[in-house]
Amino acid sequence: MIRARLFPVLALSLALAACGSAHAVRLEHVWTLGGLEDPESATLSADGQTFYVSNVVGEGDVADGRSFISRVSRDGKMLQKEWVGGLNAPKGGAVAAGRLYVADITELVEIDIATGKIVARHAAPDAKFLNDVAIAPDGAVLVSDSNRARIYVLKDGQMTVWAEAPLLKAVNGLCPEPDRLVIATMAGKLLAMDYKTHAITVLAQGIEDGDGVVPLGGGAYLTSSWPGKLFEIDAEGQVRVLKDTHLLRTYANDLTLVGDILIVPHMKPGSLEALRIAPPH
Repeated sequence: MIRARLFPVLALSLALAACGSAHAVRLEHVWTLGGLEDPESATLSADGQTFYVSNVVGEGDVADGRSFISRVSRDGKMLQKEWVGGLNAPKGGAVAAGRLYVADITELVEIDIATGKIVARHAAPDAKFLNDVAIAPDGAVLVSDSNRARIYVLKDGQMTVWAEAPLLKAVNGLCPEPDRLVIATMAGKLLAMDYKTHAITVLAQGIEDGDGVVPLGGGAYLTSSWPGKLFEIDAEGQVRVLKDTHLLRTYANDLTLVGDILIVPHMKPGSLEALRIAPPH
C-alpha cells in the first residue's frame, strides 16, 4: 500500500522542472533493516511514526497461518517483530479510522491498531490473490486481485466487486488520488481509473512485473517491479530504470513514500530499505 506525504516531493518536482529534466531523480541509501521474513509492504501509521510491515513467511498463495505483521520505527528500528500473527500471506495494507486493513490471499483482514487484535476477516467472493489495499476519497477500502483482473471494495462491512476489466489483468499496486486511482499491473502497464465512470487510461507501458506505485508530483511516478527494479515514469509516460537488483535476487515490492523518503520492502533477502529521492547534482 502507498501512503505519500507530498510536500517535499512536490518541491522536488518543481526543482526538476526548473532543471529542464524529466529524468533527473536520484536515489540515495538512508538505512536498511534486515531480519524480516519475506516482507511485501510497509504501511505508514496515522501519526507518521511507525511502519506496519507485512511478512509473508513463504509463498504468497499458501494459507498456513504462519505470517505476521511487524512494527518498525520511521528511522528503521525494529519495534515489535511479531505484532499481529495468525495471518496467511499478508501483502498490501492501508490505515483508516484506527484500523489496519491487510490483503491476505482471499480475505481483507481488519486489525484494531490500538490493541493489535484482528477484529474481522472479510472474505472477497471468488477471490484468488488479493494483493494491494487503498483507501478511496469516500472512505471505501479498495483491494486488488491479481489473479482475477478485478478490484474489490469493502463498504458497510461487505466485500463486492468494484471494477473488473481486461486492462486490469495482473492488477497489483493501488495509488489513490483525489479524482482517480493509479494502478500498477504485473502485465507491464501503469493505469489510471476514474472513480465514478471506471474509465481506464494507460499512462505508461513496459513496467514488467509491476508492484508498487507512488506519485512524484507533476504527473510523474515511481514504480517497482517485484523481481528487483525501480522505475521513474514522467508525465509523458516515458520509463527509466532507476535501480536494478534482480540479478542479485534483491526484490523490490510494494512502495511507501514519506516526504522524500521511499520505503522499499525486499521479500528477498528479507529486508526493508529507505532511499532518499534526491534532485540532480
